[in-house]
Amino acid sequence: MSALKLGVNLFIRKMNELSRSESQAWDDLHAAASDLNQAFLSRTYIGHVASVNPDVRILVGYDNGAPTFFMPLQPRHGFVSRFGVFEPAGDVMTDYFGVVAGRGTRLSPAHLLAATRGQINAILFTHLDQAQARFGLEGDEQRIGLRTRLGTPADDYWACLRRTDKKLVTDTERREKKLHNEVGSVSFEWRSTALKADLDWLIEAKKSQYSRTGKTHAALFETANVELLKRLSGASEAECGGVLSLLRCDDKIVAAHFGLQCRNVLHVWFPVYDRKFANYSPGRILLKHMFAAAAHEGIEVFDRGEGDSQAKRDFANDEHYYSNGLWLTPGLRGRLASLAISVAWRMGNA
Repeated sequence: MSALKLGVNLFIRKMNELSRSESQAWDDLHAAASDLNQAFLSRTYIGHVASVNPDVRILVGYDNGAPTFFMPLQPRHGFVSRFGVFEPAGDVMTDYFGVVAGRGTRLSPAHLLAATRGQINAILFTHLDQAQARFGLEGDEQRIGLRTRLGTPADDYWACLRRTDKKLVTDTERREKKLHNEVGSVSFEWRSTALKADLDWLIEAKKSQYSRTGKTHAALFETANVELLKRLSGASEAECGGVLSLLRCDDKIVAAHFGLQCRNVLHVWFPVYDRKFANYSPGRILLKHMFAAAAHEGIEVFDRGEGDSQAKRDFANDEHYYSNGLWLTPGLRGRLASLAISVAWRMGNA
């Protein structure tokens, strides 16, 4: 594509400034590429982020008169924003970052930032998926991401797992039977039938988990992030739909999960269970039921996000990697932005 020039073939938009043709182009580009098939890259998700954070900005690039890429950002919190430091729109809530772009698009982060003429001097990011390398976007530190691909047909997944890991499957089924016998009748809901009350339960249970594990600055302690979660719970678009699934014993919630569905992919986002039932491995039992329901719901992939743990490895059969990093505009502006970030880290405010 030709050299980027602000106001000519590069624009910095608010969500409500996107034209109808730009909005349609974003949707079309997102739907066209399987490696962009993530709710967090959709216009719908970013629209909900912008509804709780009006500072969201979209870098919109054109080629031959047509929109060809979209990159959603927001100013970094704290004083570093005065130096033009940005981050992915949604910050810690966003599990995928990058551009939604057409085939053949290649970008240089340094040239892209330089073209903003001092408005965006740095992008400090996490969760840049390896698929973004085809657009010329790469980071530094790499981290593992895990997925569960259900195979074809998807409803055979549990039977296939029984052949490859009989111990895990047998133990999970044994624990579910024990839960039924000792606590009460086990039931499963792919979508909550009491959304508001059940989502409130999940949020409070997740906060308690964060507190117990010392994550006192975790996402759901921020009011704006809780509001975002609530708004997403009502989303029902194909490219970004909220799904709150539950495991109950009689009328008691034993485990819950809130995730985002993007067509045939469910992003496993906020799982939690009641600690009173920990000995039954309720999170594992919930996943078993979710796998069984997946085919009917059009799900072929469970994306477990960033991180490598035994709980994720139990059901994973595919790996990819994310990158973290910092992109800087060339010259003095970039150096000042980098210095501001360093100072913020030392002050504990980055």
